[in-house]
Amino acid sequence: MLIRIDELQRVGDVYVNPRNFLTRPLSLKTWRDFLSLDEKTYGTYARTIYNPKERFLVTDESSEARAIDLSALYCSLLTDPEYFCGRENLRYQLQVGKFEGLPFANGWTGSRVVLVGEAPGRRGCGKTGVCFYRDASGSLLRKVLFHLGINPDFVYITNVVKCNPPSNRLSRVPEGAYELLARELEILEPEAVFALGRTAERALRELGFEVEYLRHPAWYVRHGVREPNDEMLAEYAKIRGAFGGWTP
Repeated sequence: MLIRIDELQRVGDVYVNPRNFLTRPLSLKTWRDFLSLDEKTYGTYARTIYNPKERFLVTDESSEARAIDLSALYCSLLTDPEYFCGRENLRYQLQVGKFEGLPFANGWTGSRVVLVGEAPGRRGCGKTGVCFYRDASGSLLRKVLFHLGINPDFVYITNVVKCNPPSNRLSRVPEGAYELLARELEILEPEAVFALGRTAERALRELGFEVEYLRHPAWYVRHGVREPNDEMLAEYAKIRGAFGGWTP
């Protein structure tokens, strides 16, 4: 579940995970090149450092300790997924997932900045196990973060409910999902938590966390936004401020 920063390779202005490539790209200099990689040629996980077996980036002893605790928490999810995800959500997730295991979270466990969405999407995290990856809203979020000077792979990203709900519509948040998210954030001890969408905001506030609300990337997609615009960049610039000066 852990991936160490020295296992990654710096190519141009991005980091890549060599194990995610079916074929190594001949030319890769910018994050735009990185995000344009064709998955049929280079692999499903070519545009991220993560995959279902490597979900937590560690850079030092502190982030490694958190990653170990998060890995144990993921094992707890697997022991009783119906309780933590809800029966209908679990059943649907098992239909759409194309990987071993269940979605959970991914990111640098030392970033101290956490983005929390509602639930995995059918074409994105539900299918791949990587949060906000591959589908329209995930692709837009990653472009926005890169535009802001943040590598999205170095932010910790999770969801309130870990399984993809039927038809991408979450009817309710199971009690177990609250417990799992609360424990996850206790492990991370974040300095800033951003709620992507109202469902995430409500869940986090019910748990007693101070959060910064951001409109979900899917909201922008529904309004015809496919590339970062000034409005979204201005809204999401709060993440840049919270992320601080460390740049991988």
